[in-house]
Amino acid sequence: MANKNTIRVAEFEKLYYDDTKPFKQKHWEALCRYQEQQYKKGDSGIEYYRILNKGIQFTNYVGVIQAGNLTIEVLPKTDREKTTAANLSFDRLDSSDAAHRQNWHNVLLQMLKECRLLQVNHVDYASLNLKSNSILEIYLELFLSHTEKILHEGLVKKYRKEEGNKLAMKGQLLFARNISQNLVHRERFYVRHTEYNRTNIYNQLLYKTLCLISAISSNYLLSDKVNRLLLDFPEMPDCKVTAGAFDKLIFDRKTERYKEALLISKMLLLNYRPDITGGNENVIAILFDMNELWEEFVFRRLAKAAPVGVTVSRQNKRKFWYNETHDFYKWVRPDIVVSKGDRKIILDTKWKIIDNNRPGDDDLKQMFVYNLLWDAEQSILLYPGSHEICNGSYLHFDLSHTRRKDEKEELFNHCSLFFLDVLDNEWRLVGTESFKFFLNQM
Repeated sequence: MANKNTIRVAEFEKLYYDDTKPFKQKHWEALCRYQEQQYKKGDSGIEYYRILNKGIQFTNYVGVIQAGNLTIEVLPKTDREKTTAANLSFDRLDSSDAAHRQNWHNVLLQMLKECRLLQVNHVDYASLNLKSNSILEIYLELFLSHTEKILHEGLVKKYRKEEGNKLAMKGQLLFARNISQNLVHRERFYVRHTEYNRTNIYNQLLYKTLCLISAISSNYLLSDKVNRLLLDFPEMPDCKVTAGAFDKLIFDRKTERYKEALLISKMLLLNYRPDITGGNENVIAILFDMNELWEEFVFRRLAKAAPVGVTVSRQNKRKFWYNETHDFYKWVRPDIVVSKGDRKIILDTKWKIIDNNRPGDDDLKQMFVYNLLWDAEQSILLYPGSHEICNGSYLHFDLSHTRRKDEKEELFNHCSLFFLDVLDNEWRLVGTESFKFFLNQM
């Protein structure tokens, strides 16, 4: 259960500050600064939330934001019942609202786990759900567990070039630099040599992340664990943290065990913004685009449930328009293509709410194009829903595209509408039974 400094909100809800409640003006100002720093970094295309007068409105990004001592969990949402979140800590919500948000908290954890954005085994997952207060603390605890294991096995050593003044001759003497710097101090040698030690980028990033956790965590259990690890961890020189630094990391036989820890380290270090005004309202955000998360989740579930002879693929794309003047193509890319031999089903995931179970014209036109370009007889729009509409009502219509079959021309293509009950523990519709239905249409 979340603690008194945790607020749980949903996508697109608004949250207004009140100095008598958990979300105060100082937190709002910290989030405003964080947004401004995002723009300065060139990430203006990413809008985790919108700044309002005396408040913020969340967008389609879900995850966790920590501003000072306040943690805000942004959860998925499949209804329009509420547009303004209560500025109350999780333990102050009424029982029905708390249970509802706890369900969505569990759904988000399950989706992150399925998409390998939360790498835990079944035992760890169960224990983390019981012990951790927020999604952020789950990531912190996982990082500490991975780092503790790495430290126990032994930190990796790498060859590293050293250059500078030494009191003993070691390696290659750099004559020009030695003369310019040691003309008076002839007892010194300006040399370049190679050392084999633990001072390398892998260990530096782990150490920097440990120091960060020590600064941001208010959980006494995590603070105790990170302090014990810092005592055992050799002190490392500081390193510059950029996305490029993580992209250049090579995971081989010796460093593969660092991979999971450094994935979390990347999330933490690249999304941390210290309070440059000198206050204590530092901000860290770990947020995921819900549209991309939904697509990835459905793809992985379908790929697991695919029977023999059925291929589930994504990132398929085909040329749509060609511009002769500038010599470039416009491409279209469906989310998922299910193939059985020469026959295909196009599946497009949409994380949004539709009125009266009727898709918009743009969605239907999109599926029409997919049917034509992939020569598919069936396309499916998959939306999140509730248990009342989980089994779905089909939208079936004939297209003008025709094909010849057994010397007889038939109108063949159609689009179906499905809903997936994301609050159902079995996640109905995405599984073997769904494939049986799909295959019957092929």
